[in-house]
Amino acid sequence: MIATDARFQRMLTASPTRLVVRHSVPTIISAVLPSASAMADAFFTARLGTEACGAIGIAFPIVAAIQTIGFVFGTGAGSLLSRLLGARETEEANAVASCALTGSVLLSLLFCALGLAFLSPLLRILGASEEIFPLARVYATCLLTSAPLMCAAFVLSNLLRAEGKTVWAMVGLGTGNLLCVAMNPLLIFRLGLGILGAGLSVPIGYGAAALILLLPYLFRKSTVFLRPKMQMEQILKSVWNGLPSLFRQGLTVVAVILLNRAARLYGDPAIAALAITSRWFLFLYGFCLGIGQGMLPAAGFNYGSGNTSRTRSIYLVSMAFACGVSVLLAVPTAVFAPDLIACFRKEESVVQFGVPLLRALCAVFPLHGIIAVTNILLQGLGKPVSASLVAAARQGLFFLPLIFILPNRFGFAGIVLTQPLADALTFLFTLPFLFSLLRELNGPSAPNRKKRSRRL
Repeated sequence: MIATDARFQRMLTASPTRLVVRHSVPTIISAVLPSASAMADAFFTARLGTEACGAIGIAFPIVAAIQTIGFVFGTGAGSLLSRLLGARETEEANAVASCALTGSVLLSLLFCALGLAFLSPLLRILGASEEIFPLARVYATCLLTSAPLMCAAFVLSNLLRAEGKTVWAMVGLGTGNLLCVAMNPLLIFRLGLGILGAGLSVPIGYGAAALILLLPYLFRKSTVFLRPKMQMEQILKSVWNGLPSLFRQGLTVVAVILLNRAARLYGDPAIAALAITSRWFLFLYGFCLGIGQGMLPAAGFNYGSGNTSRTRSIYLVSMAFACGVSVLLAVPTAVFAPDLIACFRKEESVVQFGVPLLRALCAVFPLHGIIAVTNILLQGLGKPVSASLVAAARQGLFFLPLIFILPNRFGFAGIVLTQPLADALTFLFTLPFLFSLLRELNGPSAPNRKKRSRRL
């Protein structure tokens, strides 16, 4: 089965601005809601005390690791899928999608088993103090057991977006995350489960999301067909194209661990402040990510069909949109940073640690509009090496040396400066890739890219 003629023609003929806005609105919502759910966890859990708030910060790398598995398979298969559908190669699209879902679920089950087996030493490595450790253990156990559901939801949402069903992808992830938010006060306070309630809301929410996202495939309303399938060639294709997500998400895990360990010198309030500010940043970053993901189906369809000039226009519109939205978000967040931190934890020491962290991130946040969109387009056009370099730059090439140098020289101020400086350097690193993309897409459009899409 191939994409309907109406949807296919809309991708190839509608104005770039209309396409980007049409697809970005639901993908922004899809990208923001998981972060909003994580913020709700932090908001309600903070009512249990500073140690509980710190516990979800310590466990955050586990969430990021699970997301890494889902995003590697989901974005990798999704970028392939949009190009394959643009080139009308439906059978291979079916195989790519099926193998991506199967591979992600199996790998997440292995991660869950290993994580539960070595949970205590893992939490020590993540930086848990004696006070935080028992709470982090309860919360992390719930996260690990929800790994297959989370990965399935992330892969399915990416597959649906790749074929243009951005609204249904939004409905599935949105419903699951809203359920997760709603379950927090019920389980934590009404049923008196404390941090266990916050943890249990995760598998409940993502279980519902995965089920909803499966419905178009179960009722044959999707462009591609899914069936349990393991073909190593197709799995490796998805992983290869998903390498940028591996670097982006995987290095985030390392960055959060190192930040938590550096902040541990300043006590549990500093760790709690990092947990709050990191969730605010991810919430804001979801807008940039959503715009980039909304761009991808249209860019992939046009690139797969050989229309490079329209792909270039879609890219430029997406960057302008992302930069504008970033500025509109960063300015009020920086101005009201004390109030935003206090919404979670009014403890004076937490606010004092959190405000400079959040304002420093806001100072360079508009740069992420360019970085994120460029990185996603490189990945979507089948340039995994270039996309991986850009994805690895922020938390790998620049963050890692800075986190070992700045805190030792400048104390907590060094922790505050590390991530913004890494972001600024990443922007400069991204510019050559941006100009290279513009030059390539400014060339003559090819009438057919089937051979290229097949190689990718």
